[in-house]
Amino acid sequence: MKLFVFLSIYFVLFLSLIDARRLIVIRHGEKISDDYLHLNSKGKARAQCLHKIFNTNTIYGKPQSIYSNKRGSRSHRPYDTVKPLADRYGLRIKEFKKTDPKKFVKDTLNRDKSNIILLSSAREWIPSLLKAIGYRIKEEVDDFDNVWVIENDDKKGHGKLSVKKQNLESCIKYYLAHGNTDGIAVNSKNKKGSSKKNNSKNNKTKNNKSKKNTKKSSKKTTTKKSKPVNKNTKKAKPVKKNKQISKKSKPVVRNTKKSNQNKNNRKRY
Repeated sequence: MKLFVFLSIYFVLFLSLIDARRLIVIRHGEKISDDYLHLNSKGKARAQCLHKIFNTNTIYGKPQSIYSNKRGSRSHRPYDTVKPLADRYGLRIKEFKKTDPKKFVKDTLNRDKSNIILLSSAREWIPSLLKAIGYRIKEEVDDFDNVWVIENDDKKGHGKLSVKKQNLESCIKYYLAHGNTDGIAVNSKNKKGSSKKNNSKNNKTKNNKSKKNTKKSSKKTTTKKSKPVNKNTKKAKPVKKNKQISKKSKPVVRNTKKSNQNKNNRKRY
């Protein structure tokens, strides 16, 4: 009986791992204003650069299915954002109604057997879309650079949701200047195993710094040897004091003549 229970639990876990998938949600690229249907020049450049982060060499991987909000009379931006990526990989963009995300998740998304799924949506519909999938977000959706990644999603909201950055600024600038993305490499932050490499580099630098500090401290602690004192030192000769010869002061002689004349003058008057 115990063996049967153990095997059944193991089988359920195995099936959950098979069904686990990665969902990636992005906002559409930059726009001119709400009055225009399509992307501006920077938004078009971002759309052209998405293949730099969504491929087999990055942490996101290469999408096997791509979804976007349905094009309407107000906006084509979510569709235009992922169109170059879909063309590059030969995928068809599946459009869905943004006003009813629960129906889309139940009837379409959960029936998709792809392991990596990319969804492009307008800003105001991303929280409701994630909520329909089984997750909630607290941060605002004003940034065009955000990437919401759900790892190991089991279609019941038991996966792990995280928010990352596209880091496509250099690629966007290059595309605006040259009209292509051939001269831009994948950002190191989006490469596989980049976090592990960065941590190992940081640890190495810390160890090197600690070694240098210990060497400096050991150098400081070593005291210089005092020089031996020579015993054969000549004694200093005593300095002779110069005798000061005091000169005798001469006696002061008073003028008595003037005093006598003054007395005589007084007697006359």
